[in-house]
Amino acid sequence: MLQDYKAFHDANKHSPYAQYIVQTCWHRHCEGAGDRIRGTLFLLRMAIEYRKILIIDWTRPAPLPYFLTPNQIDWTMTGFPDGFFTENNTITLEEFNATTKHGPGTDEAIAKFMGTQKYVTQGVRPFEAHATRLPRIDPKRAIEIGACYFNFLFKLNSTIVERGEAHLRQLYGPSPVDYVAWHWRHMDVDSKKEEPLIVSELGTAMSCAEQLAGGIGVDLNQRPVLLVTDFNAFRHMVARGDVRKLTTPNITAKHIERGWADSVGPFQDVFVDLYILSRSRCLITSWSGFSKLALWMGSRQLLHCHRDRLHCDKATVQNVARRMQLRRRRERRALMATAEGAAAWSRKESVRNS
Repeated sequence: MLQDYKAFHDANKHSPYAQYIVQTCWHRHCEGAGDRIRGTLFLLRMAIEYRKILIIDWTRPAPLPYFLTPNQIDWTMTGFPDGFFTENNTITLEEFNATTKHGPGTDEAIAKFMGTQKYVTQGVRPFEAHATRLPRIDPKRAIEIGACYFNFLFKLNSTIVERGEAHLRQLYGPSPVDYVAWHWRHMDVDSKKEEPLIVSELGTAMSCAEQLAGGIGVDLNQRPVLLVTDFNAFRHMVARGDVRKLTTPNITAKHIERGWADSVGPFQDVFVDLYILSRSRCLITSWSGFSKLALWMGSRQLLHCHRDRLHCDKATVQNVARRMQLRRRRERRALMATAEGAAAWSRKESVRNS
C-alpha cells in the first residue's frame, strides 16, 4: 500500500490535476512534536485513501528539514509557485471533519472534499483514530503500523543523529550497547512553577526499569537508565550525578510549540532527545505523544520492549485513562489554589476591617 502511494505521489506531485492535503505549522498555537507527527500520519492515511498528495511544511520553530527530512516521498513545497498553498480553503473545517472524524461520512460530504484541490490544516488527529471512511487501524498493531508510516515519510536530519551519537558515546562509551531509557513527561518546561514530584511514582518507574534491564542482561549499577524529561530541575540533578542508576545527556528540555528559533540548535535538541530514546533497547513511556514518537523512530526490538512508567505490566502509550487522571489532578490543584487564594484574601480583608 505504501509503495503504491509512493508511485502515485512521485508521478503526480506537480500534476495540474493533483489534489493536496497540506499539514502546516505557520503560526502560533501549533502542537508539540509528538502531536504534530501523529497528525501527519493520520493525514497520510487520508491521502492514501482519497488519492491526494501529502505536503508538510513548518516554519515554527524552524523549517521541518532542520529536524526531519523526506525519506521515501518528497513532501516538501519545492517546485510550487510562491503562495500556491496560502489561498483560503474552499471547504470549512466542519466539512473536512465530516470526512475524517466520527461523522456520517456521507457521499455528499465526500464529494465536496474530493472536489477541492487543496486543503491546508494543522491536522493533529491521533494516527490510529477511527474515521468513518478510512480503513481501521488494529489497536494491537498500531505502534508497529505507525512506525512503518513514520519511516515511510521521515528520516532524521544528519546533524541530529551525529549529536545524538556523541551524547551516547559520552554516556556509555565508544561502542553501541543495549540500555534502558525512560521518557518522563512532567509538564515543567516553560511553566512558572514546578509541578509536585510523587516519590512513589518515581519508585514505580525505577522498579520497572530494573525489571526491563534484567530481561536484557543490563546491570543498572554499571549502565544506568537514560532519562529524558521536561522536568529540568530533576534532569540537572541527574546530569550532576546526584541520582544513582540514572543518567542523562547535557540537554535542557524545550517544547517546540513554545517558541521561535533565534537559534535552531536548542530546538534540534528536542529531536536529539527523541533519537537517544529511540536507540534504546527498552523504553519506559509516559502518556505523552513524545513517547509514542520515540517508539515510531525505534527498532523492531524496541517496538516489543516498552512499558508504561506507572504500570509495568502494560505496553500502553498515551493512555487515555491516565491522561484523564492527570487532568483531574491538575484541576484539583487549581481548585485548591483558588480556595487558598480566596481564604488568604478573606483573612486580609478581615484584618483590614478590624
